[in-house]
Amino acid sequence: MHEAIRHFFVKEGIGPERIVAAVSGGIDSTALLIALHELGLDVVVAHVNHRLRGVDSDADEAFVRDLCSRLGIPIRVADGTLDPGSVRARGIEAAAREVRYAALGRIRDEEGARYVATAHQKNDQAETVLMRLLTGSGIAGLRGIHPHRDDDFIRPLLEVARAEIEAFLAERNVVARFDRSNDDPRFLRNRVRAFLREIDAVDNLARVTDQARAQWPVLERAIDEAEDAEVREDATIFRTWPDDEWLRGALLQRHIRRLDPHARDFDASRIANDEAKRISVTKHLELIRKGNEVILRKRIRPVENFELEVRLNESVYVEPIRSTIHLRQPTTDNRQQIELPKGADPTFTIRNRRDGDRFHPLGMSAPKKLKDFLIDRKIDADVRDRLPLLVWNGEIVWIAGVEVSERFKVRGAGGMLCEVWIDERDSPSGFQR
Repeated sequence: MHEAIRHFFVKEGIGPERIVAAVSGGIDSTALLIALHELGLDVVVAHVNHRLRGVDSDADEAFVRDLCSRLGIPIRVADGTLDPGSVRARGIEAAAREVRYAALGRIRDEEGARYVATAHQKNDQAETVLMRLLTGSGIAGLRGIHPHRDDDFIRPLLEVARAEIEAFLAERNVVARFDRSNDDPRFLRNRVRAFLREIDAVDNLARVTDQARAQWPVLERAIDEAEDAEVREDATIFRTWPDDEWLRGALLQRHIRRLDPHARDFDASRIANDEAKRISVTKHLELIRKGNEVILRKRIRPVENFELEVRLNESVYVEPIRSTIHLRQPTTDNRQQIELPKGADPTFTIRNRRDGDRFHPLGMSAPKKLKDFLIDRKIDADVRDRLPLLVWNGEIVWIAGVEVSERFKVRGAGGMLCEVWIDERDSPSGFQR
């Protein structure tokens, strides 16, 4: 144990500075704490109590407090109670992980430390590799648990097997806490753990991560060369799609992680090579094919009905779609121009569509149902309710970003000319309501 930790610190270039040790009270984290203490390192313990197991959770906290007292190590305890909404959205394990890592980061900052040490060990690494093989994460996923993350979370025990850790504690007559949920077969990791005990493949699987990490820089250069995409805050638009199936999956994997960092258990290769027009990727992302483009985007949330008034030479911010509509006079050549009857009251309504709406398309002799028009123009169903409509005297004058009405196009008949445009912004700051 001691030699493995020393080797890790030398390899990762970590000097003798304060470390926050994440200690749950289980076998691995208890051994990590004792080993760091025996090495004479400056350690502060962080314990996050998620309160998921009632009296058992409180007993875990009491155990860690008592251990720190006996070792003379300072301890910080954080309340890790989970938000029910986060649990519903991401599942209990992902929600707990997010809360725990955020709490550990805060404690590290408050304690003036640089690193947070967690007790992931070689068996955890093997389990992670096998789980990622089962869920289709590709070569990127085979890199497993990273020894040293970019945010300075470190895993000093990744080269130490569970049997070594158990022997380390037995020599010191220390009995750590046991979380009974670790035997619950409803969790995939627990089933994988039981299977690995049967086949004795921990060392071989753990070595796969070393090989994948060693090869990854070469593969990443190939991915960089293949990427031809427009990257947005809420989407990636792939202008071209590589012929190579593996590159398609690797590109998609990269941008799924960017747009949905908490995503788990998705098969990027399968999704990337599916020819369907629309594919569900994760709870929060979808893949859409439009012509030659492949678009990975965050799911568009439905919006409620909105309705706002705007007059000529005003701008109105539409909160549900985070956009601003401008109406101006005189007109220029680079905005959508409209013409109202001479002497008309220049008061408009900005709203989204309603049942029964009709629109008069350019060049047509009569209006048609707005829904039919939007379908004809191939406007996605989940976008239609978000489109702001400029309405005057009960008639749709303009569908933002789509088309002006035949009835309000510029005819040069001496009517009132004005121009309208939409400006997508994150806040209404600087715009007049």
